[in-house]
Parts: sequence; C-alpha cells; structure tokens
Amino acid sequence: MVTKCEISFSHKGGLHAFPANSLIITDNHAQMVGKIESANTIIMDFFCSDLQQLYSTVTELLDTNVQQTLNHELIKTVGAEHAVIEVLYSLATLSADSFLQFCYTYCLSRERTYFSALLRQRVSGNKEFCHFIEENFLQQWPIAKLAEELDIPLRKFNQLFQDTYGKPAKRWLLERRLEHAKKLLITTPLRVIDIALECGFSNHAHFTDTFRRHYSCNPKQVREYKRQESHQEIRI
Repeated sequence: MVTKCEISFSHKGGLHAFPANSLIITDNHAQMVGKIESANTIIMDFFCSDLQQLYSTVTELLDTNVQQTLNHELIKTVGAEHAVIEVLYSLATLSADSFLQFCYTYCLSRERTYFSALLRQRVSGNKEFCHFIEENFLQQWPIAKLAEELDIPLRKFNQLFQDTYGKPAKRWLLERRLEHAKKLLITTPLRVIDIALECGFSNHAHFTDTFRRHYSCNPKQVREYKRQESHQEIRI
C-alpha cells in the first residue's frame, strides 16, 4: 500500500493510523476505514509467485547474513520521500512487476536486514513448487497431471496454487500459455500450429479460438500488426 495522505485501517480488531507519504506492507486482513481516494492511496496485492520472481532480481541487494532471524511485523511502515511516492504511483499504472521491484529495492535501502529476511522467508516454502510450475506450464497436461507429478492431492494442489499465484490454476495456466504464444508470434517466424503445440494446445482450432476470446483478435492479426508496425519504424 502506498499513500500520499494520512490513512487508517483495521487489522484483526485493531485500528491503525499511518502518516502521509508511507509505504505500508501488510496482509489481506487489513480493512480500510472510510472512503479510499484513488488519487491518494494505491493498494497492490502480490503473491508468493511474484516474490519468487522478485527474489531473482534483487538477490545481490540482500543482506549476506542468510541466517538472520526475522522479527516479523504484521504491519510494516516505511516512510518515503515525495519523489519516491510519485515514481511508485507512475509504476502502478504501467507495470506491477516494475512497481514491486522498485518498491522492494527502496525498502531494502531503508531497512536491509529486515526486508532481506522477510523476502527469504516468503520464498523458502514455495520455491520447489514455483520452479516445477515454471518448468512445466507449457506441457499439454491437465491440472490433475500436474498434481500427480508433485504427488499432491488435487484439492490441496488447487489450494496451494491459489495461495501462491492468486488465481485458480486453470486460469493462470491459460493466461501464461497465451502470453507465451503472443510473444512467439511477435518475435519468431514459427507457424501458428507449431506455436499452438509448443504452448500446450492440442490443435490449431482450439488455440485460435482461445486466443481470439482472450485478445479479441486472431494470432495472424497479431503477427500482421507487428509486421506493419516494424515497417513504419523503418520508414521513419
């Protein structure tokens, strides 16, 4: 949470007030008190999978004492200069990943020991799970097969996935496959059918229909649009 003004929220029965120009790190038990002005307060939700990605980008900034004990605070407040707040507001509308990286890097610059230990604790329990998903999300496997490969009951797998990624497994996998397919359409000369198969779709028709529903255009249109865009840049 980032705020330009004084705010209050309740957390597990307690009422907490915070000064203007603050970064507030807490969990989903926080409930805002009063009306939230979007121009003055930003609320961003991040999950274990987001922190796994963050970890790889800020590893070199972390405290080298990996045995540091974390004195965890349910609500952590970090004051920030006005310029930092403005950057975070801009990033929040552009890229959630960039917002998280900038915000966490700033927090590390203010309290390196605490935020190093916090990040290490948050990623330690889900590291193997996230690694498995990242390695296999393009496989033509049903959700039950992923759970079986991890030797986890299907219901437990679905709950763990929801807790880690903030979305149901089926929805997240579909979105990631489509994102990867779109990237391949733009950056490679691969045939649409080859991209479909590489991205976990069983056939051309299923891929095209799913892609059209998600992006409101078909795969060939995306490729053609990018080609025309490149030609215009060359003319300039």
